[in-house]
Amino acid sequence: MQVSIIIVNYNTKDITENCIASIISQTKDVEYEIILVDNASADGSKEYFENRKEICYIYSNENLGFGRANNLGAEKAKGELLFLLNSDTILIENSIKKMCDFFYENENKLKIGVLGCKLIDAKHEVAHSGGYFPTPFSEYLLMFSSYFKFKNAEFIIDENKEYQMIEKVTGADMLLRKTLFDSVSGFSPLFFMYFEETDMQKRISKRKCKNYIYNNTSIIHLEGASFNKVIANSKRVIVQRSKNLYFRRNFSSYILYVFVDVFFNLIRLFNSNYTRHENMIFIKENIKSYFSNKRVANSKY
Repeated sequence: MQVSIIIVNYNTKDITENCIASIISQTKDVEYEIILVDNASADGSKEYFENRKEICYIYSNENLGFGRANNLGAEKAKGELLFLLNSDTILIENSIKKMCDFFYENENKLKIGVLGCKLIDAKHEVAHSGGYFPTPFSEYLLMFSSYFKFKNAEFIIDENKEYQMIEKVTGADMLLRKTLFDSVSGFSPLFFMYFEETDMQKRISKRKCKNYIYNNTSIIHLEGASFNKVIANSKRVIVQRSKNLYFRRNFSSYILYVFVDVFFNLIRLFNSNYTRHENMIFIKENIKSYFSNKRVANSKY
């Protein structure tokens, strides 16, 4: 088996079906399997997908989150390559074949770890496809990104280049060898959602591998339209919790980060994108996560 395509579904039956249909209609001349991991969906997904012969359907009795669900799919994968694909993506050409060909042809020369492709939104405009490893400093600058432009805010796709080296590929589409995925123990189960792909690629980078965006093919990412869009407060809390965990695992100066972040909580209190009550909830949960991350930060996963 050449490539195992792993998709995680959580109450997105119709979107996931569109993704799978696009894979089947567009993917040619490559041996592949589709593994669908269902995170205890309650929208009829189980009844809809469980008897589909063209996919390997795995139902989890609990919501494992993004990383653990992909790990479960990888355990069942038969392909020498894994293609981790978001359910809200649509293939519009033979992208998997093109990416696999580029991977095999350049793996040794470029020391490829993770390969992504150029993502576009529903209007076919270039969308967020990857970026730089975040640092506490870069994340604070993001708070003022509407006033200043800086390196870590966004990676710019250069469509005149066949490929570009990048620090991290977005979690929407990641192609890598299964042996490499297994060697770093896949995604850390400590992350429920967000920053798990950044954490894994940080570990991969320590193995002298490099990550790339392949610009000669595109995949539609429906959630990729805006990198800096305002998100719901509940999602903001989860993102911040995972961010704190990522920094604790990957930065020796985490204590300094916490002290500085306490100060920035005062600025967050006046974030006009949210109500004062929402900002207070966010700050409270943020402070709690400083300490809840302490126990798990040094895990080997």
